[in-house]
Amino acid sequence: MNEKKYFHAIKLVNENCTACTKCVRVCPTEALRVRDDKVEMDSTRCIDCGNCVKACEYNAIQTYADKLDIIEKFKYKVAIISSSYAGQFSESIGYATAKKALLHIGFDEVAQEAMVTDMMSVMIQDYLKKNKDLRPIISSNCPAVVRLIQVRFTSLLPHLLRIEAPMSILAMYYRDMVCKQKNLSEDEVGVFLIVPCVSQVTAVHQPEGTYKNLQDGAISIREVYGKVMDKVSDAEEDETEIELYPNGLNWAISGMQADEIGNEEFHTMAVNGIHNVIDVLTKIEGDQLEYFDYIVMNSCINGCVGGVLNIENPFVATSRIKRLLQKSEHKYFEDELFYKMYQNGELDVIPLEGRPIMALDKDIKSALMKMQKIGEIIKLLPNLDCSACGSPTCAALAEDIVAGKASLDDCVVRSRKIKKETSGKQKAGK
Repeated sequence: MNEKKYFHAIKLVNENCTACTKCVRVCPTEALRVRDDKVEMDSTRCIDCGNCVKACEYNAIQTYADKLDIIEKFKYKVAIISSSYAGQFSESIGYATAKKALLHIGFDEVAQEAMVTDMMSVMIQDYLKKNKDLRPIISSNCPAVVRLIQVRFTSLLPHLLRIEAPMSILAMYYRDMVCKQKNLSEDEVGVFLIVPCVSQVTAVHQPEGTYKNLQDGAISIREVYGKVMDKVSDAEEDETEIELYPNGLNWAISGMQADEIGNEEFHTMAVNGIHNVIDVLTKIEGDQLEYFDYIVMNSCINGCVGGVLNIENPFVATSRIKRLLQKSEHKYFEDELFYKMYQNGELDVIPLEGRPIMALDKDIKSALMKMQKIGEIIKLLPNLDCSACGSPTCAALAEDIVAGKASLDDCVVRSRKIKKETSGKQKAGK
């Protein structure tokens, strides 16, 4: 049987690897190993959270996103920008100018995730009412969290919110609208997300829970930032009116979406940082958090402003967005089509399946024997979880040994202990 191939927006550059194992220690799904002094990735385990990118000081783990010139393949180009985009530019430039500048670097139309977050909140509240027997519902807006659940918490897959994410909804809306208004075919319209994190790049190139790719590419905020800055003067002179929806920017910041949906009827909570997310998911799996109706989870600290494809420090970006929320006049995107699409089931996401990464063997008897062997090997290891062997933990090394990917000799601590004991015996025998 052919194994499914997974796309990843994380690329290994082995010539830069120093075998320090920092990346191995921070990976939440144990997808990384260091073998023969080079980092390796288990594609089935990686969830593209970006933790390893932040940990690597030697540029041995790099990010992938589409280059801006990809838009030239299309006759009409639409950019859909993440809410975190607004926090990347200084107050002297302003959100309106930063958005308008995208029109000067090649896009024909620019939409904002912030346009539909208000309507999304209404949809989510309705979804919570219709699914009272399932608690808590878990936000599906962070692709890294969705994949984490597929890999490590498959029993919680039914708890995931099954509504398309705001940027995907806008992609559907704008492709249809532009085709009708401009009399263009779907192939002539390119819809691109401007994103803050690698998990969103992966979600565009290998979407989960949808029948087809809704976007034609994902371009990082980091990629467009310099080009936007070059066009700031042109954008400032441009008198074209630009629509802004500042109240919708709150979804970029951890806690704000949960606060917006929470009320006397719904108890909500926000969690950010992948290891905090894992802790909370473990509690949900243990039926400890049924009191909550809706939990918003972000793999990045501070929320989407903490994505590795952003430019600005997440705390600075958060401050800027909060300032925009305080100073700007709230505006709502008036189009009932979105809610009608939701009611008609057009925004439904198909149930997701888990990734079968934990199976030791297809044959139950062989799997049990391997499990017993792993237990025996763990007893021979120091239980320090130091990662010096290239595996994240002693238990992971034991699994790797049984799988034929490592040996007991890879445990530096054990080898030193044996060498010391052997040396001591030799001296005693003289």
